[in-house]
Amino acid sequence: MTRSLQALLPVRQVAVALFGRYTPGTRDAVYRMLNDKTIASVRDGRKWWVPAGEVDRIRNLTVDQGDNA
Repeated sequence: MTRSLQALLPVRQVAVALFGRYTPGTRDAVYRMLNDKTIASVRDGRKWWVPAGEVDRIRNLTVDQGDNA
C-alpha cells in the first residue's frame, strides 16, 4: 500500500485491519502490541495513533511467519 501522506489510525481501525473486527479481545491485543512496542505508534494524551504503514508491516510479518511453519 503506498500513500503520499501516511495516515495515523486509531486503535479501533488497527484492530479491524489486523483481526477483521473490533471486540474487547482484539482491542486488548492491539494495546498489548503497543505496550510491547511491537507496533510503532504515537501517543497523544490517552489516545494511541498507529501509522498506516505499520499495519502493512505487521500483516507482512504474519504472512511470512505462516509460510515458514
